[in-house]
Amino acid sequence: MSSLTDRLPGRALYYASAIFGALTAVILDPVLGLVVGLGFLIWGAPGWGLWFDLHRHDDLQIDDRRRNSLFVKVMSFVSFGSDHLALFLRLGLFVLPTLGAWCVLSGSSLWLLAAAVPFAALGVGAYELRFRTSFGNTLPEMLLGALWWALVLTMAVIGSESFSIPIFEPGRFF
Repeated sequence: MSSLTDRLPGRALYYASAIFGALTAVILDPVLGLVVGLGFLIWGAPGWGLWFDLHRHDDLQIDDRRRNSLFVKVMSFVSFGSDHLALFLRLGLFVLPTLGAWCVLSGSSLWLLAAAVPFAALGVGAYELRFRTSFGNTLPEMLLGALWWALVLTMAVIGSESFSIPIFEPGRFF
């Protein structure tokens, strides 16, 4: 994505969320696409802190200016200084607005909010794999993308019970 967006103003995240939302809208449902596009932006825009290295580069981050941000201080406090727990909280808490918005708009059960837990756990696992393979940041980014699509499909299936999702309508493909 960066090769496409480096020449454009702003962060690649802005374009990725628009593309993600548009694809969801075309493939599944326009309302779900809007929720996903905005939700992905809300999820990705706030800082990632210093946790995605999972304590492997703490010595390099001693003078990092992000240590002074209120967000990093609060997350570090509530995670008891654990990068794994802080990243888990970061991934899980920031996906809740997306899940909550879909629950409200589709009438889905609030149990959908529980999907934030496996999403966050698998996301931390993706970053852990980054340090156990030679793929670098490419691997967790791809795995988080797959997790997002799995989450979107989960939302679509659960939301289709009380909300009309065109892809799930009888006779759509056959």
